Amino acid sequence: MKERSRSRSQLEKSPKSKEGGAFRRALVIFGLAVLVRVIYLVQARQNDPLFFSPQMDGLYHHQWALAILSKREFIADAYFRAPLYPFFLALLYKVFGVHLFIVRMAQAVLGSCSCAVLYSLGKKVFDQKSSFYAGMLMAVYPLFIYFDGELLIPVLLVFLLLVGFLFLYWSESKKGVLVLSGFFFGLAAVTRPNVLLFVAVLLVWFVFKHRRKWWQKAVPFYLAVVLPIVPVTIRNYLKSRSFVPIAWQAGTNFYIGNNGYSDGTTAIVPGTRGTWWGGYNDVKRIAEIESGRSLKGTEIDRFWLKKGLEFWASQPGKAVALTLRKVYLWFSGYEVSNNRDLYFFKRYTGLDWLLFATPLLKFPFGLVLPFALAGIYRTRQGWRRLLPVYLFMVAYAVSFIPFFVTARYRLPVVPFYLLFAVAGLRGWAKVSFRERVIASGIFFLALVIFNLNLAGTGRVADPAQNHFVAGTGYYQKGWLKEAEKEVDRALMLDSATNILSLKATMLLEQNRIDEAKRIAEAAVRLHPDEADAYGVAGNVFANAGDLPQAESLFRRVVELDPYGVEAWNNLGNINLTKKDLAQARFCYEQALKINPTFTMALFHLGLVYYYEGKTDSAHFYWQEVLRLDPDFEKAKRALQDLR
Repeated sequence: MKERSRSRSQLEKSPKSKEGGAFRRALVIFGLAVLVRVIYLVQARQNDPLFFSPQMDGLYHHQWALAILSKREFIADAYFRAPLYPFFLALLYKVFGVHLFIVRMAQAVLGSCSCAVLYSLGKKVFDQKSSFYAGMLMAVYPLFIYFDGELLIPVLLVFLLLVGFLFLYWSESKKGVLVLSGFFFGLAAVTRPNVLLFVAVLLVWFVFKHRRKWWQKAVPFYLAVVLPIVPVTIRNYLKSRSFVPIAWQAGTNFYIGNNGYSDGTTAIVPGTRGTWWGGYNDVKRIAEIESGRSLKGTEIDRFWLKKGLEFWASQPGKAVALTLRKVYLWFSGYEVSNNRDLYFFKRYTGLDWLLFATPLLKFPFGLVLPFALAGIYRTRQGWRRLLPVYLFMVAYAVSFIPFFVTARYRLPVVPFYLLFAVAGLRGWAKVSFRERVIASGIFFLALVIFNLNLAGTGRVADPAQNHFVAGTGYYQKGWLKEAEKEVDRALMLDSATNILSLKATMLLEQNRIDEAKRIAEAAVRLHPDEADAYGVAGNVFANAGDLPQAESLFRRVVELDPYGVEAWNNLGNINLTKKDLAQARFCYEQALKINPTFTMALFHLGLVYYYEGKTDSAHFYWQEVLRLDPDFEKAKRALQDLR
């Protein structure tokens, strides 16, 4: 009797024991993920020239978060891009301050949580061992390590999606959890609207799983999805008087990926500048010039969508070929970079050992995908249980391929590839010979096809810009010697306006005025239709003391680009020097209409009020500058002088 009672007692404790074991495994995965991310961030902080100088989308998110933090309107229109990540970043700034290292560490913790969530999800979809190995692989997967440390969307998006899936599978045994799944998928959509296509096709699963009573489950789920989206939609309507559920950039992105110059990876509208704000302003300006009137965001988007559809109508063969190329790129082992070249900048950290592309193998995706495809075949008997995952992988790919493809866009699918890859490998020796032959055939065929350069992948598109971006980072860190080396390397390859601009700026700092003038004149001569070229020249002549010539050049900038925020600020500075306070205020206010978080314009507007004797207003603007940039020394000194 004692033995029976002891056995019964052991059985009663076993669920808790299993839960404890699962928790320990999740903790191991989380600990490994945190460890490798901390090591990476410490290395990047020391060596990466761009660590404290976010570029392109990262800089845009940084500026948007600063605007949220200071309660300033970023763009007076419906959201151009989905807003949740900038609000998340603003929250981190609120909690930790605007300290990029600490904020990146916080994101690393969130990314590590995603690895643990994948383990929990994998247990519901496959088995405990497969999910544990998949979680461990995600912890050391180089692209996750990298993007968890960037001011970009994937770190938040991947977490929200995995939690959404975890609640979806938990809903089979726990009541009320399905609503939480819908809510997290709704948050994911406010982070990346492409998620909505998956949410829509998930209705297939509801009908298949619940048959006639599907609506009883689906209605609460979809109401929960809509819940976080509704406030965004209402805000967009109030700002634009147009129906914009989340953001209005889809039409513009469609044209980027569907025009005669598109290669399926470039994220720039042809004929526009490569900088984020330069490109955004050019997109707006071109649409308004051709339309002959001022346009709202949704009207701009329809303008570019129409142009993309015209490309399909006029060149259907080329459009189909381009789409097939994008399909291949989505599955290609090569990681298509965006904002900055992953294969160039990996050299500054330990990722140099974890991410590489050779003619025969693009590691790691070029190896993970073949294993995943073989795993999808091996686990096909569980297709009913895996249906939501299948729907996500297909819908998410379909939501991006009509636009353009980059490594970070497909990253949310990778955790599921890792699960399939591990599940397919486990129990390999126990399956039939026929099963092994077919799975091996799938693996080797995919290994060959997706590691070849069939779409011209694997080539550095613009090495000059890689050196320029590195030089920019070094310059902003104050490492002038390293910056000059990188810029000179860039100039040996190209004479683009941005490279010439940085070279001229460094020459000015060394008081080499004549050399800087020659660079400026070369910029205008080589690029007579580019506003940035005149901006380079204006800066040089302003620093040389030739204010009339500088003013003429800056006015040419705003003629070519009415949204040239730095040119407006520089015109304000010239008018401030001339003691024309009214005109200076006008110029600074124009700059702030374009970019409300532009600290230089805010600081100089404070100066205008100071010279007018309005010290309270000056104090307000300088305080705003320090809210946005606590290290802005001129604002600190100005506030001290007011005391």
